[in-house]
Amino acid sequence: MNYGDELACGIDIGSDSVRAVLARIPDQAPGEDGSEPIEILGAGQALAGDAVQYGDIVRISEAADAIRAAVEELEQAAGVDVRRAYVAMGSRRRRAINCSGQIAVADAGSITVKDVERAIRAAVPQGGGAWLQDPYKLLHALPQEFWVDDLDATDDPTGWTGRTIQSFVHLVACPGPTLERMEQAVNATGVKVEKFVISALASGMAVLEPEERKGNVLLLDCGAMTTDIALFRRGALWHSDVMPAGGRHYTSDVAGGLQLGYGEAERVKRQYGSALKTKVPAGANFRVESVGRVFPRRVLADILQRRAEFLFTRIRDELRRLRLDKPGRVVLTGGGAQLEGIQEVSRLVFGAEAESRGGVGVGGPLQDPASQPRFAAAVGLVRFGLKEARAAARRARTRGLRGWLLRRKKAG
Repeated sequence: MNYGDELACGIDIGSDSVRAVLARIPDQAPGEDGSEPIEILGAGQALAGDAVQYGDIVRISEAADAIRAAVEELEQAAGVDVRRAYVAMGSRRRRAINCSGQIAVADAGSITVKDVERAIRAAVPQGGGAWLQDPYKLLHALPQEFWVDDLDATDDPTGWTGRTIQSFVHLVACPGPTLERMEQAVNATGVKVEKFVISALASGMAVLEPEERKGNVLLLDCGAMTTDIALFRRGALWHSDVMPAGGRHYTSDVAGGLQLGYGEAERVKRQYGSALKTKVPAGANFRVESVGRVFPRRVLADILQRRAEFLFTRIRDELRRLRLDKPGRVVLTGGGAQLEGIQEVSRLVFGAEAESRGGVGVGGPLQDPASQPRFAAAVGLVRFGLKEARAAARRARTRGLRGWLLRRKKAG
């Protein structure tokens, strides 16, 4: 079976593993926000080894091998040949900023799609400014809201009547060489990159319901070497960042604190670890046969809790420095979100309700493991592709209708 327009594929190239998901785009279209359930037809994953560091590909051939292995597992499960895919970009070198711009409506009357597109472009600094200098390339210009004639705000002013539009946009840029290495690795597998999407946005589209994105919700995608940060409000992305710290830092702390090898420390963290010391029963111990020692579980939990508090406090303080509103809810996803007690520590640091989860609205024969937190970015890429396909179809219908009306006018 060939890869067709009714399917979408997402590939998340993480610092620990590559994960790929293939899902069906229903004929009866879901909501324009991609909120309806998606049917997972295939999922695959493969270890990335040391080919990816902090979200950047440092060994192209090894990364390509991991991508190929994940995609082949997906293809075998789905019986589909993947030819193109949306790819997550989680490099710690990316940067983001909020900007605004203003335009005059073309005919000082009804606002068209082209007017809205011009308003978004007007928010991009002329010549890129100091923020968008070589080697950085603009990756996203994500609209947040629009003001029409300085009176009314909306997420889409198309069809409104007004003279001016002021746009507020979240801009994301990434070094060109970083994107080129990722594209080379993906292309080496015979798959074309449809579009790069920042991991924070993709994960948000996977694990947050549309109504949640309208609130003030903080999403943290906890990976192996990075933590992607995204703050959503009024349905849009208002802040995004990447912290160069993740699950491997927890493991390194355990290895140093208990004087264990890294591999043994990783096993101990997964098997006995908790990020909240009070959740561990007093007197509970575990034995590490390779070193012939018994350790109190609360000692292990203390190490993990200190690391979690340190990371979350840094994120909280950065949000305060930027004068962003305190989040009303924190949602954790990614492989690191599965550490016991991590939600409670998040709740203590941010002073907000917190929970860990994977993709929502995920169905189909491969919904497990695709619904698990570690697949969040890959699932979100599929949702992003769904939204892109819906928008393209809508624009095509609009162009077709306008062409028909113009031909009819000329004929009449």
